[in-house]
Amino acid sequence: YDNRYILSGTYRRDGSSNFGPENRWGSFPSISAAWRVSQEEFFAVPFISDLKLRFETGLTGNQGGGTGIYSPLSSGISDLGSGFLPNRFGNAALQWEETQTNNFGINLGLFKNRVTAEFDYYVKNTDNLLMENPLPIYMGTQGQGAVGNPRVNIGELQTKGWGFTVNTVNVNNKDFRWESNLNLSHFKTDIQKFYSESAVIDRTSGWYDNWSQTWTQRSAVGLQPWLFRGYISEGLFQSVDEINKSAVRVDGNGNRYPTSPDNGVWVGDVKYKDLNNDGIINFQDETFIGNPWPKLFGGFTNTFSYKGFDLSVLVTATFGNDIYNMLNMVNSKATRFYTSRNLMVDVMDYAKLTTKDGQVMLENPGADVPRITGSQIANDNNYNVISSRWVEDGSFVRLKNVSLSYNVPASLMARQKLVRGIRATFGAQNLATFT
Repeated sequence: YDNRYILSGTYRRDGSSNFGPENRWGSFPSISAAWRVSQEEFFAVPFISDLKLRFETGLTGNQGGGTGIYSPLSSGISDLGSGFLPNRFGNAALQWEETQTNNFGINLGLFKNRVTAEFDYYVKNTDNLLMENPLPIYMGTQGQGAVGNPRVNIGELQTKGWGFTVNTVNVNNKDFRWESNLNLSHFKTDIQKFYSESAVIDRTSGWYDNWSQTWTQRSAVGLQPWLFRGYISEGLFQSVDEINKSAVRVDGNGNRYPTSPDNGVWVGDVKYKDLNNDGIINFQDETFIGNPWPKLFGGFTNTFSYKGFDLSVLVTATFGNDIYNMLNMVNSKATRFYTSRNLMVDVMDYAKLTTKDGQVMLENPGADVPRITGSQIANDNNYNVISSRWVEDGSFVRLKNVSLSYNVPASLMARQKLVRGIRATFGAQNLATFT
């Protein structure tokens, strides 16, 4: 109304064969309203050319990546020969995943819109989250004749975030124009609840040589989803006395490994933090060691126009996320050399042992790579333990895209009537990354 008050609404009803007859249909309404304050008679701020306040709320649905209501069959072997068996538990009660979003926004224009900005703050609440329920192995989910995990509505999430964008016309004259665009955003997701009795949900992936390393991410109520799980590394053991006074890993019977270079823990092996102070390192000392979610995203574009030439430069950035460098973990194992496999160059500075006054110590105390040994116990301790040693800062700034274009002048195009315009462009992507 009168270019000042804006109201719009939608209502959609969707059906999906991914759900049973009782849950097949979902209703998803939305409404948005805006007030262009700058058009009001009482508004008189000369340098503000546009000011608009917005509010949007709506419900959206997600039907997931495939049907989960049925229990499809696959071939299998039994004592009576080949046959068929269910390869996944069916779930006839599966429902739509629904996300309720509330968004508050401001649009601002300054100096006859030479500078425009947009800011949004939103809260998203997701119910009936769709995913596989990772049932334990003892429920028959792995092995010959196993029945796969069912797809379920597993819980609820809440995401809070904001986004900011500013566009500027820095220079604008007859032959030269320079425009900039900067956008920044942040979000954080927390798990609100699980619908089952599970306190946590783990997902595990296997890496290198038939799952010799398994890497686990965990979701727990009150935390962000899929945090890295493992042990906290405290460097390398520097002396026999330090080993005897510290917690070390245990054998299959729960007894700590002996202080020994061949069948136990020795100088130059990795030391792990004893979180519960019970004098041993076992599964009770596992904790959260990394967070995959960035705290800030950003993009910065500059566009330059000079006569017939256009130059665009895009820089993107991500800050605050962690990466688990499994590649570094695998290729830092010095004993891989005998299989003619490659190694990280840092391995050359592995822990070198020496004896002084009858005491075994490190010749290079600042070493971060464990000793070279044929002991399987030591190699398991040093290279097959998921730990904070391999968690790295995933922040980066990247020169993402550069493109240079040339438009043939209109005066030349006017000399003929066949071609209306010619534009030639040269572009390059991912030119440089700074980490």
